[in-house]
Amino acid sequence: MKTKRLLRIFIILVIGIIFALNTSAVVAGDTFKIGVIAPFKTSLGESVLNGASLAVKDINAQGGILGKQVELIMANTEFKPEKGAMAYKKLVLNDKCNVVLGTCSSGVSKAVMDQMARYKTIFISTGAASPALSGLVASNRDKYKYWFRIMCTSKDISNTILSFIYDVPFKQHGAKRIAIMAENALWTRDLVDEAKVVLKEQGMEIVYSELFDVQTKDFTTILTKIADSKADFIYELSAHVDSSTYIKQWHDLKGAPIGGDSGAAQAERYWYDSNGKCVSETVNAFGGSFPVAETPKTIPFFNHYKAEFKTAPGYGSGYTYDAVFVYKNAVEKAKSTDSEILVPIIEKTDYIGVSGHVEFTQNHDPKHYGKMPMVQWREGNKREVVWPPNLATSEFQLPSWK
Repeated sequence: MKTKRLLRIFIILVIGIIFALNTSAVVAGDTFKIGVIAPFKTSLGESVLNGASLAVKDINAQGGILGKQVELIMANTEFKPEKGAMAYKKLVLNDKCNVVLGTCSSGVSKAVMDQMARYKTIFISTGAASPALSGLVASNRDKYKYWFRIMCTSKDISNTILSFIYDVPFKQHGAKRIAIMAENALWTRDLVDEAKVVLKEQGMEIVYSELFDVQTKDFTTILTKIADSKADFIYELSAHVDSSTYIKQWHDLKGAPIGGDSGAAQAERYWYDSNGKCVSETVNAFGGSFPVAETPKTIPFFNHYKAEFKTAPGYGSGYTYDAVFVYKNAVEKAKSTDSEILVPIIEKTDYIGVSGHVEFTQNHDPKHYGKMPMVQWREGNKREVVWPPNLATSEFQLPSWK
């Protein structure tokens, strides 16, 4: 009897020790720390930081994570890979963050992933679309398994915009001559290459294509060359570059209809940044950035965000908000912050968020984001969904000078 009693005590102690080890990273300290990296003082960066801030505020109001309040610690990437890598290291080593979220650049995310592989603290990209990131996971899973993407991929962006160009400018308005102007960045190159193939197959002609430097401030030469090419439509791709710079010049030169992917054009402030010259520009709407019922949570989130920040969600707001909750759910299920324990749990995520249905592929890309709405700027700081037809609130409009 005595032996059995001692054995039971021993088993209870062992279970207690295992539980303590699994939860030690959570129970240490007074708060649970989440790091977020983004380029400060940019509309893209603000969208990521605000999305994280709102999620943390909501989680703390619900009791925190495993009963502890969450502390959000921010670090500036300045849109530079080396700064992003340093920001991640600071958050992990100095600030002891349990997870790092964010970035608004695939190049920055790629640099961060090298540090992540060394320090093994989970990193969730919420503003980087390049397939090169998930390609790292595919090439060396053990090294890069701590990375996840909660955001649409370059393929999702490309499918959305090329389908829109075919359905609306081409089929409805006869736009056969297409010009491409894209910033020279990791995320744009595959999109440009695909556009050249797909648009040609669909009966259009690429009459001009330019990968411009991200430091470009004067786009007059590019826009003049596009005008000389007699383009019927301009396909734009920009994230690092504030597109309000070239859209003002486009307006003054009375350019061809323009649309595509512009990170800056997601934000309400874009109307003011462009001096109202963005009217008729048409861009894809990232998850949660526009009051379209992508999920039952999207419109309530949009209104909640706008009430909190007095502006609409932007580029990375919805994705970052969802990323915080995905990580919270995983930690509460595991009762641990150990990355080795969390990775397989996050891989099995099945979560309806504000940006969409979050599940992951084998290489940690999202499964379900797919095609996005295309939204057109209108007079008076208004925007309308013009594609796809089942979500449209208005018809596509040409610039006033066309």
